[in-house]
Formats: sequence, C-alpha cells, structure tokens
Amino acid sequence: MTPPVRAVVAATDFSFSAHRAARRAGALAKDIGAKLDLLHVVDSSTAQLLLRRSPAFDVEQPLRLEAKRGLDSLAEDIVAAGGVVHDRVLREGRVMDEILAVSASSDLLVLGPRGVNPLRDFILGSTAERIARMVECPMLVVKQDPQIPYDNVLVPVDFSRYSAPSLQFASKLAPRATLHVFHALDSSLKPRLRSAGVTEDGVAAYTDELQREATVSMAELTATPLGQPVISTVQMGDARVNIYERAAASQCTLIVMGKQGRSWLSEQVLGSVTRRVLERAVCDVAVVPQS
Repeated sequence: MTPPVRAVVAATDFSFSAHRAARRAGALAKDIGAKLDLLHVVDSSTAQLLLRRSPAFDVEQPLRLEAKRGLDSLAEDIVAAGGVVHDRVLREGRVMDEILAVSASSDLLVLGPRGVNPLRDFILGSTAERIARMVECPMLVVKQDPQIPYDNVLVPVDFSRYSAPSLQFASKLAPRATLHVFHALDSSLKPRLRSAGVTEDGVAAYTDELQREATVSMAELTATPLGQPVISTVQMGDARVNIYERAAASQCTLIVMGKQGRSWLSEQVLGSVTRRVLERAVCDVAVVPQS
C-alpha cells in the first residue's frame, strides 16, 4: 500500500508556470488534509556570476530578500485562492540537488512544466525529466488551471510492480474522481510476428491470447475496492502515444503513471515514455515510483 499524502512541497521560481503549480498544490493540500511547504532555491552559481560582475556589492543578501518576499507573496495568493500553506523554505545551492533533498522527506513534489526567468536558472522544463528519474517521492507536474477539478484520472498500467502503487496513489490524490485504468498492448508484436513467418491465423491467435491475459491481469489489479468508480480498458497500440490520446478521449485532467515498468526498464526508454507524456499531454501528470 502507498503511504498517505501528508507532506507536500511545491518548488517555485516565481514564474507563471510555477505559480500555477503552487496554487494547485495549495488546493490539493487542503483537499486531502496535507501540509504544504513552498520551496525556492537561490542558485549559488547565479549568485557567484553576479558577484564576479559586481565584486564590490553583496549580491547574496538582496537575492535572499527578494526570494523571501516572493515566497510570502505566493503564500498569500494561495491562501486567498482557498488553499493552505504550512511553511516557506528558502535554500541556496544547486537547484536540482536542493529540490531532491527537500522532497526526500515529502510525500509529493509539485512543480510546473517550465520556468520563464533564465536569470534565476530554474528552468523546470529542462530538469523535470531528470528530477522524475531521481526523486524518491511521487512528482506532480501541473500544466493546467488549478481550478480545474480532478474528476477523471487516467492511470496507465503494464501490470508490473509499479502498477498497483500508481492506482493507489491516484485514489489518494483524487479520491472523488473516476479512475480510468488503461493498458496498451504492444502494437509492434504483429509486424514482428509476420516478419518471423507466422501466419495471419497464428498472429490473430497470439494477440487474442495476449488480450485475454491482459484482461485477467486488469481484473486482478482493479479487484480491490477503492471507494470510487473505476473504468478499465485494454487496447492495442503504442503506449507512448495512446496514454495522452486516451486521456484526451476520456476528458481526463490528470495522468498518474508509474516511474517505470516491464516495458520501460531502461533509462533511455523510461525517458522516452516520460518525456512524450510530459510534452504532449495537456493535463497534469504525476509520476509515481515503486512504493
């Protein structure tokens, strides 16, 4: 079983994208009874660059003061929008290292898909995939308006050890949503079988057997009641494309996917699947490690 979500951290560079993510985090924290900490990292390399350009001035103190004011203002916006904030955390160092260090004691890391201020050197769009690979807790990338409810949630599964944690986490993050559990059968099997000389009848028999096995596995995965509607689908296709297409077709506002699985074992393939969904999906995306 995945642990309850009690501690949420939202990383921000004060861009519009990060502000939207922090507001979603505040609303989620209130909805599920968690505490939210806002995190901003003053990049030590940026401070050193400014110091070299203006050696006569203390640049670190103004950067910290500006960041503190930014965190206070963001917290006020979140509370005014109906969310909650527990604490403001200001760190200095390498941005990704500090995010990973703070999130290590959290149950959920929330961030935006990209930053817009290169002077702060916190461009989430270029580091989100690396953070997804390395972070130990679930990570939520917010891409849409925080007022859009999580009414329909897509949970792509491959029946590996990552599937059940993803489904359980989706239920905890969106306890009133309809969960759409989706499995994509590998569409490349048919041409590979044909190229190996298998007859059309043999190809059909093999794919029918895969369909039956997937249907049984899906029934086992969804057998435990979650206290909310669950719709399961097995479909032939390419998971890297079908995931965000299925999300759009089912009007899902959140995708919750495992960090990797049987078909995503290598770092290269994991990056490809994760990157494709994060780039193409128009809704929010959560990446869940094995519990």
